Amino acid sequence: MNLCIEFILINFFVSCLSDILLNYLSRIKVFNLPKPIIALRSYFKHYHNLLLTAVYAGLTVITVLLITMLFSKLVFGFFTPGNKYYLIQFLSLALPLGYIADIFIYKYKVFGHTLDPYYKVAGAGLFGALAFAASIISSYFLLQLKR
Repeated sequence: MNLCIEFILINFFVSCLSDILLNYLSRIKVFNLPKPIIALRSYFKHYHNLLLTAVYAGLTVITVLLITMLFSKLVFGFFTPGNKYYLIQFLSLALPLGYIADIFIYKYKVFGHTLDPYYKVAGAGLFGALAFAASIISSYFLLQLKR
């Protein structure tokens, strides 16, 4: 399978699984959970569907990932990071693009007002960028394991 398609698919599944984990964590009654995770409860309760929110997360990541891949090709000459040095270069684009995407999601209410409690606690930008980077890093290493 084409390396670009594999990278995109792995990112999709990593982000879906991450969303399912966040959904679970936001619902359990454990003390000392980070406030942003607890604030996601209203978003997950609104949709009532574990797979739907996971697919939304996957599609969101893929949208920003495709933009990042295009910028990476224009700036660095590659679509997907093939080694750790390229991964760092790729992340130098992914972090600001993930930050901007998270602000876009917040400002334009892409998911309605369901994420307002989350953004009130976490703010827009930073955690979206970090989650995007985590998906890319995880996907890169999973792809390396496959080789």
